[in-house]
Amino acid sequence: MSSENALNYFEQKYSSLLEEGCSCDAASLEVIDAYLAGKPLRAKTAKKVNKAHLFWSSKFIWDFSIEVLGSDSFVLAISLYFTQNYTSNFTLMRHITKTSPEAVCKGIRQSEVVLRPKSDKWVEITELGKCLPDALIELIKVCESFQLAHKQRLTLLAECQKPFEELSIFEILTYSSLYAFKGFVEPNYSLDGEVISINAKFNALTKIVEWKLGSADTMSFKLTDRRITESLKIHLSPIIFPSDESSVVSETLLYQFSELIQAQVELNEFLLRSVVPFCFNDDKSYSLNGTQLELTVLDDSGNRAWELNGIKINQLEGYWFNRGLNEFINLGMAEQQIGSKDYHQWNQTAYIKALGSALQLNEIYGLDKTVSTDNGMSVDVFQALLSLELMIAFYNKDYIDVFFREYENTGQWQGALGMLAMGGLLDRSNSEFKNRFPITWLNWKQKAKNIVGWTISDVFPNGNLKAAEAILDFWTLDFKKWSCELKGDDNQKIPELPERPIFKIGNYSVQLPWMMACQLTSVNAINNLRRFANTRPELKDETSRIEGRLAKSFRKRGFTVLASYMPSGCDSINPGEIDLICKLDDLVLVIEVKSTYRRNSQKEAIGYKNNALRKAGLQIKRKTDAVKYLLLTDNHFKSSLGIGENTHCTVIGWIADTCMEFDHEYFNDFLKVSVEELHIALNDDASLLMEMTEICGDDENDREAGSLYQKGFSVDSFVAVIGGSKVWERILKKIK
Repeated sequence: MSSENALNYFEQKYSSLLEEGCSCDAASLEVIDAYLAGKPLRAKTAKKVNKAHLFWSSKFIWDFSIEVLGSDSFVLAISLYFTQNYTSNFTLMRHITKTSPEAVCKGIRQSEVVLRPKSDKWVEITELGKCLPDALIELIKVCESFQLAHKQRLTLLAECQKPFEELSIFEILTYSSLYAFKGFVEPNYSLDGEVISINAKFNALTKIVEWKLGSADTMSFKLTDRRITESLKIHLSPIIFPSDESSVVSETLLYQFSELIQAQVELNEFLLRSVVPFCFNDDKSYSLNGTQLELTVLDDSGNRAWELNGIKINQLEGYWFNRGLNEFINLGMAEQQIGSKDYHQWNQTAYIKALGSALQLNEIYGLDKTVSTDNGMSVDVFQALLSLELMIAFYNKDYIDVFFREYENTGQWQGALGMLAMGGLLDRSNSEFKNRFPITWLNWKQKAKNIVGWTISDVFPNGNLKAAEAILDFWTLDFKKWSCELKGDDNQKIPELPERPIFKIGNYSVQLPWMMACQLTSVNAINNLRRFANTRPELKDETSRIEGRLAKSFRKRGFTVLASYMPSGCDSINPGEIDLICKLDDLVLVIEVKSTYRRNSQKEAIGYKNNALRKAGLQIKRKTDAVKYLLLTDNHFKSSLGIGENTHCTVIGWIADTCMEFDHEYFNDFLKVSVEELHIALNDDASLLMEMTEICGDDENDREAGSLYQKGFSVDSFVAVIGGSKVWERILKKIK
């Protein structure tokens, strides 16, 4: 066969599937899934292959049925086509558009090409629109309206950035703290009149700092005591220490910083509330009424599901606090004073929260006692958690509480900040002043020495400096290193500022008290370890422990469990390793375990759904089919599960995920449930689920312990509890 007529990888696969007896549609969908999975895989020594070109040049695509063209898998493939610029098949895409315009429109939206009006693919879309105006003209006009709105917001943001082009990153952070403290007592409003939430401020400041670091030179990180003093004299002191000297410069810049935040929030919210729904939410329809975009909500269930997900996460925060409290009591610490009398209650709460977070990281995310930091240091997980919780307690007690107290006395936020700072300057209890400014800084080595006391243990009764440095490294975002990553090609794993709230600028540790006071320690630890530090050598062992600890919980309930099972004799099904097979009575559960991090936005979550969870649906189908086959053909396999030769068992497949996104949705007809929910259902301690406000309140009625299994535990009742979301029943009743 000549090279011109030779079949490419996808054509060969399609042909083979047909020869094996697959229908055209089934073969088409399997080949599409292979493309989405990144096939063909390339050997290290093999020449790089343009997989997109191979797929979109395949002749069988011309024969796809309407059903295949409209499938979720092919729509996702179309979105990938419009995401890249190095492959084009205009004639084929015109044919697909003419045959299934809805699929192409959906794929165009999901590609987010709406935000890339200068790309080759947008030019291709406009050309398709000229050929097939009835199919695409409305979508193109809506996209152009979005592009104009996006451009307007980018222009506004660029104008608001100008006053800060010459300021240092330290000065940007200074104004962010002044802005945030003012916002504690005088709400900060967005351009559309809404109060800007603390999370919106976090996200906006992250983007502003990214913008600043994206063009920073090496001098930006040469921080010294002298430069700090000179900066504070110009930008901070005139606002919090009124004097005869003019404060026009600092007050003007503070006002302009509020405008910068407004512009950044406006852009962020436009992308979040308008562009993301347009691209990914089929339940929201955008149309043009003259020149105005109009939104029609066809179904609001997606938003309600996202909100419910947030409520579940809040309930889990209370769950792990309660678990930490129980552990705290079991350790005999309830009657012990922790630290000084003034700090005892704060330290006690910090200790309980750290214990709860440590339990969560151990049981759900498989963490060991120690992990590696970015710089290769070994850090004790509990000590790292406790250290951040103690910092949170410190900043809340000595900064935020004092600020509010002084505000009550003065009635002015500037005066309250001035009294807060002055209190630190006048306090000479340790023969040196205490930094109570709205931005704090300290020499890096001195900062490590200051937290040595938090590393005291049986092994190190006086603490350990290396351990303190490792803790500091664990929670630190090195701005110089971050700046280099922003200027590089791969900046997908850059953290949000609150996730690593200790900033390293040169040889200094810089912290923002307002940000430190609003931390979620366990979430930050999860994302640090599972998102940013995902090349750590311990990661594989952690993933195995996630499966192992879930297997242990099943065994405690009487299940026979096979973990990490590699089946034989069913190569045609190609199941790969099966994470968990759990058998009790006449039911077999096949579980595909996914380990990941906590996503901060719907866009991130949708990307996870379209990739990892979609693949998990395909994987659990193969693995469930393999187990069904083995139960029919392999008596040794049945014996290993304690199943008699003539016994029939029902097989159910689940996807168990460490994240909560898209919980209780179905992927390839298989239920996705969280690992935490499985543990809670197996432990039967759903009564510990509650929001932190309930724990601090006096409403005991909602905290009465009750079993999920009123008639006793059985495999049928367990499946009913999971399938019916009984773990979340109390909150589901509240929101109906």
